Amino acid sequence: MEIKLYNPTQPQKDFLNIIYEDKPFITLAAMGRQTGKTYAMMNDAVMRALNNNKHRMFWVSPIQDQANKVMKDIESMFSNHQELFSQIITRFDRKHNEIYFYNGSFIKFRSSEAGDNLRGATLDFIYIDEGAFIKEAFINEVLLPMVTRTNGRVVMSSTFNGKNWYWDWYQRGLQEEDWGQIKSIKRTYLDLNDQKVEETVLGIRKSMTKAQFDQEFLCRPVSADALFSNIEEAIVKEVTEKYDRLYIGMDIGVAQDYTVLTAMTQDYEVIDVDRFNFKEQGMDSTDFKQRIKDFYLKHFDSLAAAYFEVNNNDLLFDEITDDDRMYKLIPFQTTSKSKPEIIRNLIKLFEDGKIKIPEYDVLVKELYDYKSKRNPITGNLQFSNTDGKHDDCVMSLAIAAYCTTEEQDGGITMFL
Repeated sequence: MEIKLYNPTQPQKDFLNIIYEDKPFITLAAMGRQTGKTYAMMNDAVMRALNNNKHRMFWVSPIQDQANKVMKDIESMFSNHQELFSQIITRFDRKHNEIYFYNGSFIKFRSSEAGDNLRGATLDFIYIDEGAFIKEAFINEVLLPMVTRTNGRVVMSSTFNGKNWYWDWYQRGLQEEDWGQIKSIKRTYLDLNDQKVEETVLGIRKSMTKAQFDQEFLCRPVSADALFSNIEEAIVKEVTEKYDRLYIGMDIGVAQDYTVLTAMTQDYEVIDVDRFNFKEQGMDSTDFKQRIKDFYLKHFDSLAAAYFEVNNNDLLFDEITDDDRMYKLIPFQTTSKSKPEIIRNLIKLFEDGKIKIPEYDVLVKELYDYKSKRNPITGNLQFSNTDGKHDDCVMSLAIAAYCTTEEQDGGITMFL
């Protein structure tokens, strides 16, 4: 019996070519909306079940409702072919979210919410949908062991969720030397070359933020709730050597956080960043203060002003400014009022395309991951990176940009 499921689009064909021609252990697809990434995997899962006797498969989504929906969508594919459905599927188990085929193959629909409860299964193939929204540890520690003993394989697809682990794996999959282990592909609605689709997308775009559109349709490494836009456009390969004045922002970390010092021109171009950790690098108090002073003095001749974050660091500020050369250092306190102000200033600079940053991976990742949430008690917006990740580079950049804005407007603003 021959079953024709669907006619794949070009992005779907490119995706399937990797799965069937290159056959890496992990096929990773970064695909935006309208490319049919989930639909392609659904059809492939059914075809794989039919073509391989006793083939054991998982379909894994971030949440169980998503996995259940895919199972229902597979059922709806046969809505006009009930006789065929009953011939090839022996059990459609809605209670346990499992499909069993006439030849002994099965697809079980699971979610990462189950966590360690999924451990121990032995599988031949795993489909991971919206992989970027699943934790890397779950993939590595729970899912991959299920197929390594059977020489099985994994196919995953997703839009990006910032520059998290999925972005890192995608980059690995572009390197030819890694293609036996992982191979990547990226496709968007533009690869369909379909004017009707493009018109539909442009209509949807009007109701989306730029970050949402960049993530969902253009498959850029941003989060839908990202604060900063045009990050890639702001990156410059070589920093300028022509400037009249410099401004510095200092985010000071003396415990677990990093200290980050950022120097910026009057045109909002970052020309220098120094990032170091007091504890990890085994510094003493003298070394720490000297590192800050060295950065300041390195740029002294062109320096107009430097904002030093004094939160719980008043004594450190006083000790550093005992040096008469440090007179351009100005105390800046990050508060519930000043932090939103400096972050909004930085957001606007990115939106307007006025800021330029170096190709510094730590800073770029922090910018992509930086988000806001509203405090349920006070109603105020709180800004930070997710899951306890560092935001020191963003804060130093924000302080430097605010220093540049304020000091060029005339006068000196102090937050004490």
